[in-house]
This record gives sequence, structure tokens and C-alpha cells, in this order.
Amino acid sequence: MVRDEGYPKLERQPLTLVLAEFRFARVTFDPSALAMLKERMASRFGEMTEGVAQQVQLGDAGVTIMPAPYVIWRAPESGASVHLEVDRIAYATTMYPRFEGFARDCLAVLEALIETLQPVTLHRVGLRYNDAIIPMPDELLEQYVEAPLLPFSPLAAGSGAVVRHLSETVVQTTAGALVVRALAGMHGLGMMPDLLGQFGLPLRVDVPPDRPVAVLDFDHYWEVAEAEGVAFDVDTASDRLTRLHEPAREAFWKVTKEFARTQRWN
Repeated sequence: MVRDEGYPKLERQPLTLVLAEFRFARVTFDPSALAMLKERMASRFGEMTEGVAQQVQLGDAGVTIMPAPYVIWRAPESGASVHLEVDRIAYATTMYPRFEGFARDCLAVLEALIETLQPVTLHRVGLRYNDAIIPMPDELLEQYVEAPLLPFSPLAAGSGAVVRHLSETVVQTTAGALVVRALAGMHGLGMMPDLLGQFGLPLRVDVPPDRPVAVLDFDHYWEVAEAEGVAFDVDTASDRLTRLHEPAREAFWKVTKEFARTQRWN
């Protein structure tokens, strides 16, 4: 199929956050290697934050609390952020161009990681899109999103306003597993709750808290057990990321209405 023939780019796309996550065999934050990585990242990301969180691990000995150092880089002017831990790195943006540009920027970050901290094996690649569906004041969510993702209509009727309704569908794809979620109601959120504040990027849309809206979450991922990890290089990561893109994009078109795509987002 010719690119964009079935799914042309929307001029006013409702995307609020796009992220790619890569999980790998645990590395150590060697001071000299980490310093090299920081130097590489400084040319693009003007802000950097370091910290240590607490990570809970379950094992034969019970529950263990482990320190989990992290580094966050931000470029607020370009809506981009990177979150690095000892076993994962995530690249996120609130200013998504096309997939090719997003992937290029993401893989540049991976190249810097691989050449400095040198993770050995890749265990998971995830690509996640969040959209804020905000109808006009005189319109209904049903004009934008297919009914199975919305609250049961009799419950939403009358004076009882639905505050939150969460739906989730998991689909096995040729590239991995695709999880499609919808959080509908009068919640005032522009992205899924677990992503709020994670990357320190401001939301670029005003979400009204006094009328029904919806967050669509398309979470497509590939993963293998840690013992079965594959060699971590840029080409492998790029291939996995690219294969995750099209099914997630297609899912957006399947769960949204033509009226929204042609009259409101184009």
C-alpha cells in the first residue's frame, strides 16, 4: 500500500504524548561512561535531573528494596524528554512529527546509550501513543470514538455523570501485543494517569474538566524473557520499533469516527 493512502496524516492530530521504551540487561552507571553519555546528550537536551528512587524486588528471600538511580533529560522547547534507568530507557515527545522523524531522534539517543553504557541484550521494545479526544461543547464523544470504548449508555444517561470509564483490549499482532485502552469521562486528563509527570513535559492542550472527554492509549510492545534477550544494537532496535508502528496507527483509525478525522482533525 502506498504510504498514507489509507491513513493520511491529520493536520490537527489529537496526540498528547508519544513514547518509545527499550528494556535491556541491567547496566552499572559507571561514572566515566555516564559522564560521556551526559556530554553526548547535552547538545540536544538543555535540562538534566538525576535522582535515586526505591525499587521493590520480589524473590525467594522475600521483598527487597533496592536503590534505583535515574537520569532525566528534557528539551521543553522541542517537547522531548529521555528517562534513563539501569535497565530501561524511554524517549518521549509531545511534539510528534511523523514516525520517521520520531524514530530518527529516538535511535540517536539509543546510539549514544549503546556507545557509552554498553547494554548487552535487548528484552523489550514498546511504542505508545496517547490521544486526548475533546469534543466541541455541543458535541458527544460518540461522534469521535466507537461506542464499545465508551461508558454503557444507560449509566451515562440522565443526571449521573460518568467520572471515569476504563476499557482495555489486548490484541496479538505479528510484531507483539497491542493494548488499546480508553479512559472516558469527566476526568480532565490529557494522557493516561501512569504517564502524568513522568517526563516533565507540559501538556499542550487544555482539557476541560466539566464535560466528557477521552484519552486513547495505544500500547504496542515486543518482549522476550531476560534469558532470551537478543543482542542490543541500533539496527535491531530500529527494526523492532518500526514493526510496532503500523498496527498502532491502524488501531487509531479503527476506533475513531470518520466525522472526527475529517471534520475536526483535518
